[in-house]
Amino acid sequence: LTHPSFKGVVFPRFPEGQTALVFWNDSCPQNPKGIETIGDLTRAMTQAIQPKASKWDIAANVLFSGFGQNKASNTGEIRVEFDDDECKRFVESKTRRENYIKLDRYHDTASQIALVGDAAHGMYSLLGQGAACGFLTASILAKSIQKAGGDIPTALENYSAVAVPEGHAIADLNLLPHAIFGSLVAKLLSVPLLLMNALRGKLLLKRVVSDDVTYQQIYRENSLLVMVCRYFWKKDRVPFFDTKTKLA
Repeated sequence: LTHPSFKGVVFPRFPEGQTALVFWNDSCPQNPKGIETIGDLTRAMTQAIQPKASKWDIAANVLFSGFGQNKASNTGEIRVEFDDDECKRFVESKTRRENYIKLDRYHDTASQIALVGDAAHGMYSLLGQGAACGFLTASILAKSIQKAGGDIPTALENYSAVAVPEGHAIADLNLLPHAIFGSLVAKLLSVPLLLMNALRGKLLLKRVVSDDVTYQQIYRENSLLVMVCRYFWKKDRVPFFDTKTKLA
């Protein structure tokens, strides 16, 4: 999908139809720029899904059109049928909260419950490590239970001891968008730090998908960057609870 207001892809949906994954190009909080009604959405999506002429097609059209040999591709317009209910839901939906969670342990004191995945380490999604960290903590839990030989309280203590630092590290690293997508001052402070590590061969976005380095190690390599990001996160964040409300 290519459109002035958004980009994306279309993929098959079971049992029939297609689903569009859309990323808009600006910071509009609800819909891509210029899309306010169902009609706006269907027109924009129809435009975005049409095949685009390649650079070769354009050059061939310019070179040969004078000879009556138009070599530009002409596949015709793709006609799209939209689900009105889905379009309405898209246009009317509101932005939702992303949660950033840091717990001091991933099990209860009675050793009856263990948390894994977003229940333990909910984080922002820029680095795409939510599911990966969930698999990591599940693996740590399984290994801890196996190693403890059936002693569940000891297994859960060991699980938290290993998993919590990893969860904290990647959750903190995911504060990055609050700096690089923030104010000019935030960009001026954070981008040079990213570039410095990249020049050292330790590009953050590449390191987090490596299976031979821990999140804690990546955090240590980017500790100053995380400090900057956390500062701007504290300025921008919306607390889950009203800080003036005393909880019972």
